[in-house]
Amino acid sequence: MNRAAPVVLAIAALLAATVAPPAIAADAPRIAVFPFELNDTSGEQRDTHDAEQARLAMVTQVAGRMLAERGAEIVDVSAYAGKLETMPRLWQCNGCEVPLAREAGADIAITGMVHKVSTLIQSILLIARDTESGRIIGNASVSIRGDTDQAWRRGVRYIVKRDMLGETVHARLRHIDN
Repeated sequence: MNRAAPVVLAIAALLAATVAPPAIAADAPRIAVFPFELNDTSGEQRDTHDAEQARLAMVTQVAGRMLAERGAEIVDVSAYAGKLETMPRLWQCNGCEVPLAREAGADIAITGMVHKVSTLIQSILLIARDTESGRIIGNASVSIRGDTDQAWRRGVRYIVKRDMLGETVHARLRHIDN
């Protein structure tokens, strides 16, 4: 994982703390939403690093908030910032985040990645894994246009709102409009 992971985790934790969580049902899925990561293959100048890190924290928070609004209990993974720093990129490690999510008490681990092909063309990928078996129980990808907060937010909202993470994940969530 890159060196910005602790910063992204800290920002995501602060943002999450500002959102009042809805009442959690006893049978609510416990979901660990790990900090989203960037895969920049654009070859473009890297003067947007701070803005990208802020966007990664923002979309991590958006995903967690939307899942919480649909009935999930979001498990705090900020205590794992140091451990995440030493690990490979979560979207490439074939489930290396699962033991951390399980240790944190989560039923489901969600990782996210923004693939920046260019300033105009990007995609967002979310992967959900069962923490007991480690198997992928849902994944979704959406193409977005534009390197803006609004474009990134819309991409994540599109995936979560339209139940694109798969039936196993979304069957356990309340279906409300966001």
